Amino acid sequence: MQSNSQQLHCANCGTVREKSNRFCVSCGTSTQSAPDIKCPACGADNSADAQACERCGGALQTTRASTRYHGLDALRGVAMLLGIVLHAALPYIPGIEAFWPADESSSYLLTTIFQFIHMWRMPVFFILAGFFANLVISRKSWSSWWGNRLLRIGLPIMVFFPLMGLTLPWIFKFGETGEFTFFYSNVGQPFHLWFLWHLMIFVIITALFRLPYLLSVKVLDGLNKIGLDFAGKVFRALGAFLSGILLRSRFPVVLIVACAVINVHAGGELIINPFATGLYFVVGYSLYSNSSLFTFLTAHWKYYLAAGIVVFALHTILTAVNAAVVTDIYGDNSTRVSEKESDLSDLLGLFIYLTKISGAVLFSYAFIGLSENKFGAYNAKLRFISDGAYWIYLIHLPIVTLITFSMLNLPVFAEAKFLIAVIITFITSVVSYKYFVRHSFIGILLNGRRYPMNERTS
Repeated sequence: MQSNSQQLHCANCGTVREKSNRFCVSCGTSTQSAPDIKCPACGADNSADAQACERCGGALQTTRASTRYHGLDALRGVAMLLGIVLHAALPYIPGIEAFWPADESSSYLLTTIFQFIHMWRMPVFFILAGFFANLVISRKSWSSWWGNRLLRIGLPIMVFFPLMGLTLPWIFKFGETGEFTFFYSNVGQPFHLWFLWHLMIFVIITALFRLPYLLSVKVLDGLNKIGLDFAGKVFRALGAFLSGILLRSRFPVVLIVACAVINVHAGGELIINPFATGLYFVVGYSLYSNSSLFTFLTAHWKYYLAAGIVVFALHTILTAVNAAVVTDIYGDNSTRVSEKESDLSDLLGLFIYLTKISGAVLFSYAFIGLSENKFGAYNAKLRFISDGAYWIYLIHLPIVTLITFSMLNLPVFAEAKFLIAVIITFITSVVSYKYFVRHSFIGILLNGRRYPMNERTS
């Protein structure tokens, strides 16, 4: 009989086992140690059960090496397709004529739909961009991700930049004047493709700072070897603390505050603020390595959705109240603006901004959890939409604007004109993708090789 020192416990069921046993006699779990995990950040080997790199403190991915996130793929596709809805609604939003050709009739229903989608669509897109960036880097390498982005983002920018300059300027002039005058112009670029430029900025920044990061890791290693490991411990502790409260918390209060601060100068609009989109990107990058938070979102998405709905309702009410206050202050019948009225408008504006940022984060977390909870399994139709969303988004703006501008001021309900534009744009774009793009070199460039809808690829 062997001594107690040779007896161990099964990691799965807790049954006492002999050290020499290769499998647990109760549950059959292998007792062999798993191979080391390589850190995607610094390349160091770590024990199989490590959650953070022992050298640099970076998060390790241990359980999702081959998982396909069908729900997140679908969510990313839906976020892109909703661009059609937003751009079809714009002519019917009150006060939009300052930068977009407007219809004589406006619709508060379409305005509310626009505000709801606009609140969370691009934040969730950049979170997913960071998530899938970490996925590629963890499964392959940084260089693979850089190359992938240059091919599938950089090249489309080069192709579609002149195409948009060739179509959108004269379409917008038609919307403003009713006259067809074909011409080329880069005024207004990059139009709806601004998010591609932001993603390329992230590629360039990570490429530039990759080497300094690796050098700093080696410096800390050197300090550890000579007994000066205090600096490394401080940096790792600080990084873990900041990551914990900003990126890994189930209650994203600090994240909301950070998003509000970093985007205050742009009023919450992401198009001119790569710092804000970069923060959302980092959130998604961290989420891929944070199995605990990802699992929590998947299980408890309803709570985030409920909170988001409450915040959006408050945002809508405050926006309406502020519009009434502004009208009262600056309307034609106003005589003298009191300091109290002006302060009230400023205070309402602050709360509107905070609810906008809060809704962006809450809805993003809710829809990420919802998509994986309800649509995490393979679905051929959703997969087709996910594959085609990139192409559809690239080409949709000239189509939807030409249709909506052609219907400006027609004696038809705004909602009816909106639906006509959405349906025609969607059908046209989907048909072009299915029959001319999906299996062509363009489809391979944008998404990689695609398979028939009834053929499951993963």
